[in-house]
Amino acid sequence: MLGFLLAAHGAPRHRVETSVTPGGGNTGEIASAREALRQATAALGEDHPVTAFMLRNLALAMQEGGYPNYAEHYAQQSLAILQRHFGASDVSLVPALNVLAEASVAQARYDEARKFAMRAIAIGPDAGAHYATALHNLAAVFHSEGKFQNAAEYYQQALAVREKLFPPGHPYIKMTRAALEQVERSAKVTARR
Repeated sequence: MLGFLLAAHGAPRHRVETSVTPGGGNTGEIASAREALRQATAALGEDHPVTAFMLRNLALAMQEGGYPNYAEHYAQQSLAILQRHFGASDVSLVPALNVLAEASVAQARYDEARKFAMRAIAIGPDAGAHYATALHNLAAVFHSEGKFQNAAEYYQQALAVREKLFPPGHPYIKMTRAALEQVERSAKVTARR
């Protein structure tokens, strides 16, 4: 069931994951993210915003690789640096909050996941594709908890934002539409019981 959440980042990427296999096949991405972090830290220091972005990228690679505990650790570091530099409601925080929401869901910590996703959403639509991801992630949390009406509401919002940002047929649009259809089917099955 995590597949509808874990690929939800919404920011343009070269490849779209639709599911995660623990210890999966993205060791090259993890190694590349670690090297980019090493270079940023060496060139700019541990408390620089660019270093924070590299920490977030490593967190995302860890999450996609099936290591949510490491993803959470690196995303928290990224978030702390960005908050110190830009404040608690800057759009730059949304990608790290999205990783934290996804890592929390992967560890079945739904209350935490919901808080991270809601915080990302509260920062607002100026976060663009990352805002759409936050909406999708909150829907996925509700979906995981069996709260289908709430899930459908947030999937619909995520879909509307993604349809404005991406061309028709984009993988993120397809993913959110598929998740919405799945939650609608689940709601019908539950209603019949």
